[in-house]
Amino acid sequence: MESLPLHLLNEILFRADLTSLAMMRCTNRTLQTHISEDPCFKSEFLSRFRSGLLHISTYGSKSLRYYSLVDTRSPRTKTILTECRVLGSCSGLLLLSLNYGLCVANPLTKKFRFLNKPRSRFLPNSLPVVLGHETKYIGFAVYEIDRTTQGFKTVCITEVEKGNSDDETTYRFEINAGDSWRFSKTKITCCTSDLDLSMRKPVYLDGSLHWLRNDGSIVAFNPETEQARLISTQFPQELRALFAAGNNSLTLISAFKDVIYVYALENILTNPKWVLVMCIRNVVLDQTSLIGWNVEAYDGKCLVLRVETNNGSYNVRMIHGYDFRANKWGLMGSIPDWCDANGEFFQFTPSLSSSVIGLLDHKKGKEVVFDCDGKRISSLSSIMRLITDGISSEKMEKQVRKISVEEDKMKPVLFRPASLNFSDVERPNNKRQRVE
Repeated sequence: MESLPLHLLNEILFRADLTSLAMMRCTNRTLQTHISEDPCFKSEFLSRFRSGLLHISTYGSKSLRYYSLVDTRSPRTKTILTECRVLGSCSGLLLLSLNYGLCVANPLTKKFRFLNKPRSRFLPNSLPVVLGHETKYIGFAVYEIDRTTQGFKTVCITEVEKGNSDDETTYRFEINAGDSWRFSKTKITCCTSDLDLSMRKPVYLDGSLHWLRNDGSIVAFNPETEQARLISTQFPQELRALFAAGNNSLTLISAFKDVIYVYALENILTNPKWVLVMCIRNVVLDQTSLIGWNVEAYDGKCLVLRVETNNGSYNVRMIHGYDFRANKWGLMGSIPDWCDANGEFFQFTPSLSSSVIGLLDHKKGKEVVFDCDGKRISSLSSIMRLITDGISSEKMEKQVRKISVEEDKMKPVLFRPASLNFSDVERPNNKRQRVE
């Protein structure tokens, strides 16, 4: 297995149960190190059991719903005290907009930080009410500093000026890394085209945020190096429904009533081109009662559809998921009446990383969260409990330790008779006997 690329090796290991993982650890020293000591592997392995889909009204709400992607439990709903918007989700962290301002939080470790002072010049002052398509300007990125430490940045893109003619547009970027907002020195000038209205939020992949434009081109910005570039591409002929990322590639989803096409952007650095990589039969639509449907989320492991039908008396809205590993569709749950038709979905994968620069530990006692002034932020605490469902980072760490327990069961035991004691063995007397 050492000759396999890392992503293929991980896919094999992620499908194994704890006993199989323990057996593989005993067979190879490299595998033992990778499974036991690589924090990225442990975090991803555990996330396969706790990944989910966070659903909230597009225009903000006091209610949120969480769908699990890995088990059959019913969706969970929480009602909070303040209006809330979810603006981004990346590597186990959430970017939230509350009445208290923008907030970055890790629901598993209960660490968070508010970004409300000073305010961004690009974002409206009426947060958390970010209306319409304005959220597409906001990007959220979590990047790796080293094997055990991460950092995060919130980025706002804006069209600041036209070029020498109406055919050119200049973009600027405003960044917040947890302390204050500042302008990046980076600007990028390109042919004029609006950001794609069907793109609800930018896509983060390989260290860069990507904004899709109407002409098919993509504005890419690296929050760590603050370098920007334009990726020139042309859309596939099929109607596009979702811009996302999965299997280490930028992805376009084109959906029809009978089939869904998945395109991946290949040769992104040299000759970028959209290539068809998969076709999925769309078998969850009931044509006789169908009112509307839409592709809501994709991450390479799961594709999520929102479907609305009429049963003769009232409309029913359901969430269906396609599991790429199992190659089948499944019903994830219903959409409650309080959520408007334009509700947004955010895929969330828990992270055990406790070393995120900029996040502060305000936990005072059991699952009680306080802000810097000691005032309890009950809404934030409720959101964290909704997602983790009472599972703390300590409890998830126990899942990792189970691997070691199973490994111990596999170790051979040397046979030694219970009654054998070397002190009881009569040793021959090698001393010469004196002859009288």
